[in-house]
Amino acid sequence: MKRNFKKDFTLLALLLIPIGVAINFVGFQVAQILRLPIFLDTIGTILVGVIAGPLVAIVAAFITNSITAIFNPIYFPYVITSMAIGLGAGLLSKFGMFRTIYKAIISGLIITAIAVVASAPITVLFFGGATGNTSSAITATFLAMGQNIWSAVFTSTIITEIADKVISVLFVYFIVKSISDRYLSKMKYGHMYMKKSNRNR
Repeated sequence: MKRNFKKDFTLLALLLIPIGVAINFVGFQVAQILRLPIFLDTIGTILVGVIAGPLVAIVAAFITNSITAIFNPIYFPYVITSMAIGLGAGLLSKFGMFRTIYKAIISGLIITAIAVVASAPITVLFFGGATGNTSSAITATFLAMGQNIWSAVFTSTIITEIADKVISVLFVYFIVKSISDRYLSKMKYGHMYMKKSNRNR
């Protein structure tokens, strides 16, 4: 276990963590400025998971939500969601689920399911179903249509997360495609995404 921990947290993997956190913040700020109905705040976490593995992604997710919570405490309970997304992205990458665009889209749907299962209970139990973001307006619509709080939150979360996570995964897919083989060869799962490796498949 200790050996695997050291193997995952190489110097390059440690240097990737702040890059992943920065990408999370940039994505989130872009979504906020453009008033998009999605978050784009896990692109960096997914990227870290894909090339450096689940443990490193979990750390990137924890740091992202901890910093975000300083400015808006609402986001801290969702650290569980972010860490689950990082774990899921890393495990999917272990099985090559980001090697083609079709597999990446399937991974996006799986990560959506992870995000919904992790975040919907937090929204209901911590915030009574409303956090003030776009999904809260959708939740209110479903409540007005007669759904109960759990059904309304799960439905609204699925609608917002499926767009957010599939788009985020596609961003990661194209980012990884643009990374050099030299860099990828030094990361835990990077060898699976090297151009030379793909040509030999």
